[in-house]
Amino acid sequence: MTKNETFRFWIKTYLCTILLGVAFVAIYVALEEPIYYWDFAAYFDIFNQQGVLLVEDPVRWLRLLRGSIATDDYSTAILAPLMPFYLLFGGSRLSYVAGVVAVYLVPTALFMGRMSYMEAVSETSPSWGWPAVWIAAFLYTPFWAATLRGWPDIGGCLALSAATYFLWKSNFLTREPVISGIRVGGYLWLAFMLRRWYAYAGIGGGISAAFFCLFQAAKDRDFPVLLKAALGGVCALLVVAGAALAFQQPLILRILWTNYGDIYSGYKTTLASQLDQVVSRLSYVNWLLIIFGLYISFLRRNRFSLFCAVASITTFFLFTRTQDPDLHHSMPMFLWLFPAYAQAIVAIVSMPALRSRLSAAIIVVVAGLAFLGTFFPIGRQLLSPINYVYASQGILPLHLDSMSEYKRLTDDLTREMRPEDRFAVFASGSVMNSWLLFALKRSLYPHIEWPCQVDSRDGFVPDTLKSRYAVVTDPPVTHLQSGAQLCVTLSNQYILDGKGIGTAYRRLAEYKLSGGVTGYLYEQTRPVSKAEVDALYTDFRKKYPSWITPEW
Repeated sequence: MTKNETFRFWIKTYLCTILLGVAFVAIYVALEEPIYYWDFAAYFDIFNQQGVLLVEDPVRWLRLLRGSIATDDYSTAILAPLMPFYLLFGGSRLSYVAGVVAVYLVPTALFMGRMSYMEAVSETSPSWGWPAVWIAAFLYTPFWAATLRGWPDIGGCLALSAATYFLWKSNFLTREPVISGIRVGGYLWLAFMLRRWYAYAGIGGGISAAFFCLFQAAKDRDFPVLLKAALGGVCALLVVAGAALAFQQPLILRILWTNYGDIYSGYKTTLASQLDQVVSRLSYVNWLLIIFGLYISFLRRNRFSLFCAVASITTFFLFTRTQDPDLHHSMPMFLWLFPAYAQAIVAIVSMPALRSRLSAAIIVVVAGLAFLGTFFPIGRQLLSPINYVYASQGILPLHLDSMSEYKRLTDDLTREMRPEDRFAVFASGSVMNSWLLFALKRSLYPHIEWPCQVDSRDGFVPDTLKSRYAVVTDPPVTHLQSGAQLCVTLSNQYILDGKGIGTAYRRLAEYKLSGGVTGYLYEQTRPVSKAEVDALYTDFRKKYPSWITPEW
């Protein structure tokens, strides 16, 4: 094909893929109850705030965008390319998620899919290999899991894909080391700028590249080439450091003085648990294909697939030293596992004993079943007899059972509270939390006393004990491992049992919440005494000796 024909082909492919992606998003969002809280709501709310600001004052929007890049842990820069969707389609959930799919997810899938296919294919491979790889990349569930939850982190994967491409095409920075190093460094910084924790992926990819470069130099006995690689690596590091200091100096200084291992200790479990979390995000069939792809890559010396796999594994072990990898954190790990997946697809479609069209169709069906079973309730129900075809961790549309009970709770709070009254929620999980009640009834915002959520990050918030009303649950609701949220569980239990600080409260109402959890609304009948606060902090100090009892 000519360049114009090739360009038109990719534009058509891109547009058709977007239309299909938006259709999936529309179905998914329609199945959700529009109650978004925590990270489900964070960037969605900012998307709307940024859109309003852009319409009202574009200059101020640009100024605040620059400030966010310089100082914020999670900058708004990742939302800037989505602003046309706000201007054209408004600030709905569909507009937001569809924008993430069109701007980030589809290009990432096409880019990594094409790159993986070109490195896996041989001259004798049938043409049906590419459509199968393309569809498998588009339906790759790790790309969609965080995206459908409202997290735009796939944007970092697009930048990381570009860095991977230039790193590989330069033979690990040994060809045109200066230019290649500048390109790779620029894209690595872009990934970091969009999402701070992509720094782990950058380091993981760098370690993998260094290992493969050293191995190849030793094998070829071409040690002078290492000087070129070192020059390219220095150029990449200078670009990353220079851009970070030029545009993000306040953030970099804060990162250097922050012990994230301590702050996020509540989010960290055992290695076995971390591995189980990652394994649960792909179906067993997908994992078998990846393992098969790695085996074929080793036999066929597909160094690209093996390099990416080592980068993925290295990133996992680097990241999990700080915390468990959530859906968005594991994206670069799964991004770098896709080349092995693609190698397996190409190998299966290329088998002489199989009809290429039939084997490609089977691959597409497997990818479709994984997508259907992972994200849609009806798919999970229908495919339950063969549940190995979809991920064990379902990312189903957000839903609350007993919605009437939640509405009754928010109505009771609204009715009982005077303008000066506040309430605290001693629960932090998907069944109950402050942000959930705020999402249900925005008018509650001025009355919320925002509590501690994670001991190691927040510490206890004493002012919650000065709120007139308290919401507690039985059993206590948390979202981290046992013992990481004592600021929630101890206060909750004291109030439930009517002991210590709990003697200052009386129960007003009871609610049957989701998951068999019972919620209670309490009113403070007298101020909590200093002795009761001292007793609470005595219990806190059994695990956190540095916590100091506040003046009361």
